[in-house]
Amino acid sequence: MVDFAELVEAESRGLVAAATAIVGDPHRAEEIVQEAFERCYRRWGRVSRMDRPGAWTRRVAINEAISVARRSTSEQRALRRVDALEGAHGRSDPLAALDDEGVWAAVRALPRDQAAAIALRYGADLGVEEVAETLRVSVPAVRSLLHRGRSALRASPVLRPYATPSSE
Repeated sequence: MVDFAELVEAESRGLVAAATAIVGDPHRAEEIVQEAFERCYRRWGRVSRMDRPGAWTRRVAINEAISVARRSTSEQRALRRVDALEGAHGRSDPLAALDDEGVWAAVRALPRDQAAAIALRYGADLGVEEVAETLRVSVPAVRSLLHRGRSALRASPVLRPYATPSSE
């Protein structure tokens, strides 16, 4: 059995380096690694009995780093779209669409399961897995709901000014 302090000492440096390579920000990488060790510590009774507790901690940290990088990429893409909208529509507040009652009215007009998926994903900023857990459906089902909901919203006359061709 490995001591938790020994595990932290042995794994920290490499984990921060790997997370930095994935997210590109050493400060955010340190936060990710700290969160991974915190999760490990909370489950130490189980993790310490594993053959390789360091591997479990690495997997947690790397999964989170990948998620952070993916979210960052999505956020940057969304900001480019918002900037393009601002230029095309002369909006003084590029995030006004997020508070626009017309947008949320169009979401509410969707079938209930699609509206819930859209609201959880974009309103509550939950990941697809969290949406699936909340709605008690599979991840592929959530992806399908989001796809159908976004397609319907793109076609909505209320949202046409906000729609941009997707390169995804």
